[in-house]
Amino acid sequence: MFIGLSSSPTAASFVAIARKADSVQTFVKAVREKYATDTTHLPLAFALDKAIEISGKTVEEVGFEKIKKQQSQLHELKIVLVDGYRINRATSNQAIKDVCPKIVDLDLSRNLFEGYSEIIKICRELDNLRSLRLK
Repeated sequence: MFIGLSSSPTAASFVAIARKADSVQTFVKAVREKYATDTTHLPLAFALDKAIEISGKTVEEVGFEKIKKQQSQLHELKIVLVDGYRINRATSNQAIKDVCPKIVDLDLSRNLFEGYSEIIKICRELDNLRSLRLK
């Protein structure tokens, strides 16, 4: 019989023993994980090859694959939301300004930083950064 801290006979705590903890990662790895993942497995909801006209104007139909392809161009990203991506450090070997230099708006909230030094390292390489969310 297991005796815990609570005297209640119905108190319990459940922990999945078989599941490993998610690993921490660098900012660059998190950006790659979110924005540069493989798009070949994504289904196309509509045929993207036919033109659509609305009120005499040709419009473009955009599917998930096209959006994901645009986002995977990391050097063009201006808004990066990597909140909750288990980031604990800036980078290991690749300069952030070489991977995604155009970031203007960045969300780093709910990550695993132990202090501000790693956040400062990230921001120092982003010359165009105007908005930073940490909470």
